[in-house]
Amino acid sequence: MRKNLVARGVAAFAVVSALAMPALLGKSVAVAQDQAPPLPANCVVVGQGLLNPRSVVVGEDGSMYVIETGDGGEEAVFPMTGEGTPTPAEPISMRGGTGQVTKIAADGTASVLATGLPSYTFGTEVVGPAAGALVGDVLYVAVGGPGPGTPVVDPVEYQNSVVAIDVNSGEMSVVADINSYELANNPDGLGIDSNLFGIAAGDGVLYVADAGGNTVYKIDIASGELSVFAVIPGIPAPGMANAERGGAEELDPVPTSIIVNEDGSLAVGVLSGGPFPPGAAGYYAVAADGTVGEYTSGLTMVMSLGTGPDGLIYATSFAADLISGNPFGSVTRVNEDGSMSVVVPGLMLGSGIAFDANGSLLTIAFSSMEPGTPASGVLLSCDTSDEAVAGAVAAAEAMAAAMAGGESTPEEADSGDSAAMTEVTIEAVDIAYNTDTLEIPADTDVMITVTNNGVAAHDFVIEGTDFKTDYLNGGETVSITVNLPAGEYVFFCSVPGHRAAGMAGTLIVK
Repeated sequence: MRKNLVARGVAAFAVVSALAMPALLGKSVAVAQDQAPPLPANCVVVGQGLLNPRSVVVGEDGSMYVIETGDGGEEAVFPMTGEGTPTPAEPISMRGGTGQVTKIAADGTASVLATGLPSYTFGTEVVGPAAGALVGDVLYVAVGGPGPGTPVVDPVEYQNSVVAIDVNSGEMSVVADINSYELANNPDGLGIDSNLFGIAAGDGVLYVADAGGNTVYKIDIASGELSVFAVIPGIPAPGMANAERGGAEELDPVPTSIIVNEDGSLAVGVLSGGPFPPGAAGYYAVAADGTVGEYTSGLTMVMSLGTGPDGLIYATSFAADLISGNPFGSVTRVNEDGSMSVVVPGLMLGSGIAFDANGSLLTIAFSSMEPGTPASGVLLSCDTSDEAVAGAVAAAEAMAAAMAGGESTPEEADSGDSAAMTEVTIEAVDIAYNTDTLEIPADTDVMITVTNNGVAAHDFVIEGTDFKTDYLNGGETVSITVNLPAGEYVFFCSVPGHRAAGMAGTLIVK
């Protein structure tokens, strides 16, 4: 989370976002290419080698359309500047036309239906094409954008737009330009921010969830008329004042997904903003007139909602607890009595949900990976029968126990005479440090050891100095030696959006 997916929801881009997306909304876990990734025991792979897949849509002929966010690109993106203002030396993102839609036919044959859709990197996150809705022979795709960077980035074609793709020819056209609408109107009244994520079709209309803008839009398919259907409110979070929401004790909602009910009402799934407290996410009931009603919580980092053959709501969670560093998400069923049952446990970086003609649940693992990681996303078909789920739960618990038993203390960095050196430690999680204050002696060599116990990548920077670490992936540790004169300094994480989300503190040197 970031107003964006996994920065603001990852606070600067999911999944997180992710993506940003969350942004947006999070690419955070590197998978060794010589190892099989851990997958839920009640699921089988039906598609692999996918590049940050975020959702799947099933056609009447059994074809599956996988929406892939891409991997950014090679174009360095700099913020637009006014006359006389120098362009920053470092880009704020990389982008390119790497977003695409892959079609997997009923016989398992895979082919690229459409490509060239915009994809942005933001730190460890990638945003771009995120979800689709199929109406006849047209696949409508919600294509995301640079989230908080929206007002300062020169837009490209299809960015933060709903794109119509003919499933027979692959021909693409823009149905609605939400990027321009956000810039002109900013419906939620907070910072200008847009990263489209969820989309669903109703009777002659499309509903689109803007994870960055906290808004659900309504689009008339015939005319292309765009209107605001609902602005999604913040999630109550007692004791957690949110500066981006005027100090209110609430998390950003970060809407990621939509279910359209027969009466025209919606269920709108929300990722929640960082630090993604377990159980804070869920979905809002939105009436047919756009009135936002009851909120159902109890879920964590909701990436997708779907309605099963049984008429019940199913929700895919990106991860169980980024605060403690647990990257295993799940698919959860909301039962008729309101209770919740996990039907797909141990889902690594999950996203997307759909059901095929046989009633099998389709979902995605490894939906958001580090930029530059080989295409590692997989599409899964899962058996949600009681027997299969029980076996999968037991296997997931055994895997979690094995992982916990295999944890080891990171090796201490080789520091020469460090035994006589003052040493302080700090831990990064998602998205925070374990302390907001460090104190060290002045004019003295001090070793600062930084450990990333989160899932997203983080670093440690002392503002106004040359002291900083490289990006650390989850589980990595590094030590740097600093020597500073007396004073107060700010330390922070430089991953875009993380500092804005509160990942900063004070270094007291005396």
